[in-house]
Amino acid sequence: MEELERERAKAQIRDVRDPERMRVLESLRLARTELERQLATTAHERRRDQIGQAMAEIDRRMAETTSLIGV
Repeated sequence: MEELERERAKAQIRDVRDPERMRVLESLRLARTELERQLATTAHERRRDQIGQAMAEIDRRMAETTSLIGV
């Protein structure tokens, strides 16, 4: 019985999260996946540096967004 109550409480918490921030987080995840693909196929060192910087910025934004929504 207690387990069922905990599951219901978790479900309520998920419903309270901001859908706009969840959309932003998913968009960042997709962008990071695309950058990982580009990094794997890029040979030019300067472009690899640019992609690495972009991934670091996405990681920073993802951490910020995650802390705001509590995922």
